[in-house]
Amino acid sequence: MDDATAPTEPVWRYRQDVWRLATQLCHHRQDAEDVTHSALLKAAQHLDQFRWEASLRTWLHRIATNECRMLRRRKTPLSLEAMLEQAATAEQPPPEPSAQAPGPEELAIEAETRRQVLAALATLPDHYRTALLLKDGLGLRAEAVAGAMGITVPAARSLLHRARSVLRGRLSSPADA
Repeated sequence: MDDATAPTEPVWRYRQDVWRLATQLCHHRQDAEDVTHSALLKAAQHLDQFRWEASLRTWLHRIATNECRMLRRRKTPLSLEAMLEQAATAEQPPPEPSAQAPGPEELAIEAETRRQVLAALATLPDHYRTALLLKDGLGLRAEAVAGAMGITVPAARSLLHRARSVLRGRLSSPADA
């Protein structure tokens, strides 16, 4: 590594983490790539302005979340069918090897449950979906969710509670079919 890239090296260490968040927030691989690139580039350019009051990871999540929001404002919203199609074709991590592999029935039930959760998640308002993806999708603590969303920790906890409540309600109520 040369001297020009050495100061920004801490930012690039989190590229996979930023990519995972962008993938979950943007729903399109190309949009996630754009958001990841833009967020890392902005962070690298402004690293000297980072105040170290929060973790670098939280700061990067905030930048990526804002980049995704700006991208959404510029684009027309996707239909629910398009989101579900992308979720169904998205790359899934390989399953952990186990002594007992699930049978076809268990796999079908798991796939249907995943489809229902993704469908319900897609109907949530952006701020609910973002909070849930940060907390439950990336496993961040409430403090990091608050930092990434630009809200207080109590507000983040309240938002997560309301989001889970709405999601639970949508999953438990029968579909309008």
